[in-house]
Amino acid sequence: IDVARRTDVDRIVELVNDAYRGTSRAPGWTHETHLFAGARIDAAAVTSMIQPDRSTVLVMRQDGVVLACVALQRLDDREWYLSMLAVDPARQASGAGKAIMAGAEKFACERGAERMKISVITLRDSLIAWYERQGYARTGAVEAFPDDPAVGTPLRPDLALITLTKPLNQTAPPTTSNIPSPATRHPD
Repeated sequence: IDVARRTDVDRIVELVNDAYRGTSRAPGWTHETHLFAGARIDAAAVTSMIQPDRSTVLVMRQDGVVLACVALQRLDDREWYLSMLAVDPARQASGAGKAIMAGAEKFACERGAERMKISVITLRDSLIAWYERQGYARTGAVEAFPDDPAVGTPLRPDLALITLTKPLNQTAPPTTSNIPSPATRHPD
């Protein structure tokens, strides 16, 4: 797991759109083609996300190829927000999602996070159940899906987001992980 570089942008766009919008011939279980039309993300959005002052995008590579990604944003000194978790649909049953999520949680924890927050579409029961198996719990908060064409066009009027949170293990003192900090990102 590594911090994303500018040279990863096109692959991240391809990966996220494939995982969320089922653009491959064999979309995985995470696709939302029944809920949205259009792309989930574009190169401009990913490029913006990999700026150190915005958020951190982590990628998992195998043989130099990005096969999973996740975005992290510090909300305050104790809480971070996890989004854009995507795994190549051909690898979705391999444990890559759990691995990159654990790496993201460790990355945030080492930087002082005590809690991780996520938002999931209320209609995605199997995805919500997956997050709950990873230790996330529903907070009871529900909000309307944002009116943002940058994440696709909703095909249903009843889309909403639920919030889940997970306390992060703070029993051990922070250690330096093998994931570079955003300040030491590669210029490419």
